[in-house]
Amino acid sequence: MISGPATRASDLLGHDVRSDPWPEQGRSSYGLATQALEQGRVDDAVALARMTVQEAQEAHDLYRSWLGRLPALMVDLGVPEHALAESSLATAQVAEGLEVGWNRYVELIELFAQRAEDAPVARGLLEDARSSWLAAHDPATDRLAGLLALAADTIGEAVVGRLWDALLVDYYDAVSEKYDPATVPWSRSVERLGLDIFEAVRGHLTGPLRDGSFAVREEPDRWVLEFAPCGSGGRTYPGSTAGERDPREFTQGKHDWAWRTEGVCLYCAHCCQLQQRAPIQALGFPLRVIEPPVRATGRAPGRATCTWSIYKDPAATPAHAWTDVGADAPAGAPVTRR
Repeated sequence: MISGPATRASDLLGHDVRSDPWPEQGRSSYGLATQALEQGRVDDAVALARMTVQEAQEAHDLYRSWLGRLPALMVDLGVPEHALAESSLATAQVAEGLEVGWNRYVELIELFAQRAEDAPVARGLLEDARSSWLAAHDPATDRLAGLLALAADTIGEAVVGRLWDALLVDYYDAVSEKYDPATVPWSRSVERLGLDIFEAVRGHLTGPLRDGSFAVREEPDRWVLEFAPCGSGGRTYPGSTAGERDPREFTQGKHDWAWRTEGVCLYCAHCCQLQQRAPIQALGFPLRVIEPPVRATGRAPGRATCTWSIYKDPAATPAHAWTDVGADAPAGAPVTRR
């Protein structure tokens, strides 16, 4: 169990979380651990380094599951097995690399904890750990995006929404249990929504330095997070750290499962499902409202930053949060788009 001034217990998430104020939650845990080392706060440095493993755990577990399940789901939904033949070896290799890299990362963080009194050595171990996770994480993201593109190219783009529904069904089932305002005060839901996403995006090594950094700010009616880029789907956009990408990895048409927007990464579309479409179906309103990055085309300039909003009162959620995903906005929903 992580303990110390840098962390605190969260009954909502069931584990310790960073204790810094929300506007500071976009700072890298790696960076804070390094800072703690330099200040001689060894216990804090160890707590923050171990926190990075907790932050990355969900991404690792999901990628391991999705790499194993997605090819079979593609076949079930009509992708010919021969179309997957050439990519099956690459998928297996990426899955194996994910486990090797993850295990090395965890080992290095524990070695950091053992050597934290020696700041120069510890700094090197922490950077080696981050690099090991990065080298395992990014190929998994890219392989998933490539598989989705293959499905779209083979049997049509509409299948991508169905694939995400199949992969995310357990998350859909948990929405009402965690967030139903009839049983859970919305202030508690806002806290869970914030802490959970702060942790997750740091775990994906978001930000131009790939250290889990992003922007957080408070507005009168909402909390706003901005990723430039997000460390997972955001990397797939041309001009990102991943470089130029296959255009088939982006929506060619307008779909409810991708904010009715052309040029959305097929991987990014799962956030549309999880944050807006499924919660609207279960609760009647979205949990988080997303303005995704968009690939530039000859008709539109695109958008580089991904922006998430967590509204302090669901009644303040703008109407486009429903209409962007093919749902009817409730009467009285604000009509502004920011």
